[in-house]
Formats: sequence, C-alpha cells, structure tokens
Amino acid sequence: MTTDRSTPPRARVVPDTAVPPDETPAATCPYCERPFARERHAVLHVVEAHPDRATDAERERYEAVSDEESDDLFVYHLKVMFALGALYAAFIISAVIAFSLAG
Repeated sequence: MTTDRSTPPRARVVPDTAVPPDETPAATCPYCERPFARERHAVLHVVEAHPDRATDAERERYEAVSDEESDDLFVYHLKVMFALGALYAAFIISAVIAFSLAG
C-alpha cells in the first residue's frame, strides 16, 4: 500500500487589496488593470509594481501615501505597546494581590 506524500494544494491567498465581487473598485491600475478596494493601495501598487512606467505625479502621490502608511503604522505600534504595557501592569498587580492574600 502506498500513501500519497504529495503536498496538499495551497489555499489561495486573497490579498487585502481584493475587491469583493459585488462591489466596484475604488481604483484600478492604469498599466495592468488590477482592481483595488482603496485608492491608496492602487497608488502604492503603481510605483512598486511598475516603477519604470510611473509618472512623476504618481511618484509624488506615492511619497505622500507612503508617509501616511508610515504614520498609521507608527500609531498602530504605539497602541500595541500600550496594550502590552497595560497587560503587564495588570499581571503584576494581580500577582501582588494574589501573594498578599496567600501570605
């Protein structure tokens, strides 16, 4: 008896930029016609996927959107650090209370 040792087919990854079938895309790539759910994703795609064809205006817009993405990521990191700090403080306070009750 032989067993099939082939790897199972990979699940198709749906990118965050995918547009649901019942919605119209917010923007499409002028070079490859790829649809995007958000305008900012299309701007990032144009310069990153088609750098040789991107115009100066598209590059300027890319810089602005890239800065916005960077700011959003910084705020996200601050929120995560705050949440971890609060969790750590709650753990320490719980431990102090638990040890004071047991003692």
